[in-house]
Amino acid sequence: MPQVTNQLGLLLIESGFLTDEDIDAAEKRASATGLPLGRMLVLSDKIDEKLLEQVLETMIHLRDNAMFTEGDALEVLGMLKSAKDGSIKEVDQAQLKSFFSKKGRQMRIGELLVRSGLVTDTDVMNAVEDGLATRRKIGQVLVANSYTTTDAVDMANSLLDAVRAGEVDVADAAKNLREAHSYPDADGEAE
Repeated sequence: MPQVTNQLGLLLIESGFLTDEDIDAAEKRASATGLPLGRMLVLSDKIDEKLLEQVLETMIHLRDNAMFTEGDALEVLGMLKSAKDGSIKEVDQAQLKSFFSKKGRQMRIGELLVRSGLVTDTDVMNAVEDGLATRRKIGQVLVANSYTTTDAVDMANSLLDAVRAGEVDVADAAKNLREAHSYPDADGEAE
């Protein structure tokens, strides 16, 4: 049996979405291509983009919430598996909807960078996975992988502070970030 060392892979195996062999093959392809494991699983049609996003969100809860345990994570993923199989209870469906709702939680830097058009959802998911695996902040990963600049990340963090303080709304924050850090096109206009 292969030795799975990636938390994403372990969670997908333990929750019944994939087998050891699926993860082992994807880890080898990911290593050969330099892509994150989750992206490789999506590209090889082992999981869909939404499931990757949900598992990464669950991993963020594990990282950020001392009260959220690996057992809790497996329970959430078990409910996702039941939903996929069509056997989920109504109460579990409501819990999942609440768990993955962005309503009521603070906007994250990746969301603001996507909203500004400086990076894509895929860039952010790749960076989130990398950051979770290497214990680095998403901004550090985005800069290290040349998705954006340190100045853009610093500005995004400042704008997020202003959004959280009620000094600026999200749309204006995204617009300001885009205008300050978009590259001019051939006509001299910001993209």
